[in-house]
Amino acid sequence: MFSILVGEGEKISYSTVLREVSKWKESNSFKDVCIAQEYDSGFRSECDWGTVVLKIPEEPAKYKQFSTVLNYSLYRFGRIYPNESQENLFHALIEFFHEIGGVPENIFFDNMKTVVTNPKEKVFNERFLRFSAHYGFKTNACNPHSPQEKGTVEKTVSVIRTSAFGLKDTFSSLEEANEHLKNTLSRINSCKVGNREMIPIDALKIEQKSFIPLPSMDFQPYDLKYRKVDRYSTVTFERNNYSVPESCKAERLSLKIYCFKIEIFEGDELIAEHPRIFDKNKYSLNVEHYLSTLRNKPGSLRSSRLLKVMDQNLKDLYSENYVDKPEKFIMILLLIREYSHEEVIAAIKGLRNDGIIPDYELIKLNLNFKNSPEFEDFDYKYDIEVPNPDLREYDR
Repeated sequence: MFSILVGEGEKISYSTVLREVSKWKESNSFKDVCIAQEYDSGFRSECDWGTVVLKIPEEPAKYKQFSTVLNYSLYRFGRIYPNESQENLFHALIEFFHEIGGVPENIFFDNMKTVVTNPKEKVFNERFLRFSAHYGFKTNACNPHSPQEKGTVEKTVSVIRTSAFGLKDTFSSLEEANEHLKNTLSRINSCKVGNREMIPIDALKIEQKSFIPLPSMDFQPYDLKYRKVDRYSTVTFERNNYSVPESCKAERLSLKIYCFKIEIFEGDELIAEHPRIFDKNKYSLNVEHYLSTLRNKPGSLRSSRLLKVMDQNLKDLYSENYVDKPEKFIMILLLIREYSHEEVIAAIKGLRNDGIIPDYELIKLNLNFKNSPEFEDFDYKYDIEVPNPDLREYDR
């Protein structure tokens, strides 16, 4: 419009054209009227992601807040995740279904890529459709740029974020942050909301009668990846390394990527499991995966990454007593093959607390030591009298 006016010889600024067009739109544009809704019990739930800045443990970083609300009872649910991956979405929904004791008939989402692949034509993600079919709910997507179509959850995202993290934003771990969030939501769902007659937790009990029952088995929310084993007996995923047993023969392994863990398979056999790392260039190494190699190369232990990621009790024992005797320290590590990692650590801590330097024989003695057996009282199921035998019968 501005170009045409200037071309016709008009002396006018671009900002004036913008202002006049804006005035015209206000008086001539179509008025968007919303229709108030009142949903039946168990009919509808709304989901959305939000962003919250947390310090876990110290550096502030952005985390994703999954939020969902039942429209009938206004029961709210939320969890914190490192990102908006489909595995995290599945994990959150499965936890939500178990918490409310069933599945709503309809769940509404915005146009998140993990649910909708084509927002204009409402084409849904194939894997997500398998998930929804497993639980029996209908997947619905709002129209693009129409937040009012799921206004209840838009408000819920803000309510949860402010209530849970407005005053406390520092946590030692993501698990602690989620535990804090659960406690906050329990308080929110137990209080009266707006002009609702019932508090959410009581209204949920009515709504549960209308839910779709949970299936006998949950959907397995993992992504399958294939990776080569490198010379350090690790596989790489998202620029992090995870160890596998040194006895592994296959060049390529399959990885099941879950929300918070990674399972590694050689063929059909589970050979390793690690907590999932969300930083970059980190290592998750299991000392049990390298015991034979360490026995053959004891000198490699001193500057190894493996030592750096060991339990602090093992690192202290090595640095204080076994730096010049790595062979004897590796003999202690070999006990992990016979006993659990936790049992060996507990034995080391017990000896150190008593002022004793742990060695192979002392730790093994400690592990083999058993307390006096415990006996449990028990009663007969029925009231049966057992007569005392007359042992003279045996003589006869």
